[in-house]
Amino acid sequence: MDILEIIRELKRDEALREEMRAILLTEELRALPEAFARLEESVAQLARRINETETAFDKRMTETETAFDKRMTEMETAFDKRMTEMETAFDKRMTEMEMASDKRMTEMETASDRRMTRLEEGQARLEEGQARLEEGQARLEEGQASLRTEVGRLSQIVGGTVEDDASSVIVTVLERKGWRFLSEPTSAQVNGEIDVLARVEDPDGNGATVIIEAKTRLRPADVRRFAANLDGLLVDVQVAERCFAYVYGLRIYDGAVDAARELGLGVLCPDGERAPAVERASAA
Repeated sequence: MDILEIIRELKRDEALREEMRAILLTEELRALPEAFARLEESVAQLARRINETETAFDKRMTETETAFDKRMTEMETAFDKRMTEMETAFDKRMTEMEMASDKRMTEMETASDRRMTRLEEGQARLEEGQARLEEGQARLEEGQASLRTEVGRLSQIVGGTVEDDASSVIVTVLERKGWRFLSEPTSAQVNGEIDVLARVEDPDGNGATVIIEAKTRLRPADVRRFAANLDGLLVDVQVAERCFAYVYGLRIYDGAVDAARELGLGVLCPDGERAPAVERASAA
């Protein structure tokens, strides 16, 4: 029987075809269709699990951001309340001290008047009265000195600003890189306000100007707005050398760092430098 006859016989005889399959195909090859079906089902299940995981992750991130914003709002409210209470207590204390001082002065003046009218009672009693007067004046001066100290401490507590924080951070960042400050960081009032401005010198002795925009909350829109106004600000303050521009934020929102990098701006936060600034040519 030749090959053609064998083929014709296989077409006619189903049992013969199955017997040939059993001979020619291994058990693993015959099991392939079922294995592919199971694989497709596993892939479908994995895709469903991935979608469920992504949905749960997005929900968790949203809940976390909401909780964080709520906590920040509560902290700000508590801080404002505490500051109001401190101011109220301070004003009350000042009023009480002023009233006590006026009362004491009145009592001293009255006593002095009485002593003056009793001059005939003797020089000794007059000297005693004068001693008491001097003692009262010393206590009053001590009270005034104590009050000035309390006022100074309160000013230090409430006088800190975001600009001060930004100045401290940039000094730390650049000095760690070996840079030297030729002038103390300060603010500048031109057509637009510059929060922090300073002249510096790199390790090779080359001069440069550092300019910083400081925000309590730094958003991408703040970064782009500062970048758009930067050239005009540099012209206004007559920067005639290379410049490094930064943005600073106590809280930095998503996208702000990426926006700063795209625009060549450095990014600072209370922990230090999030992104370095790109050198800019002078505005002259």
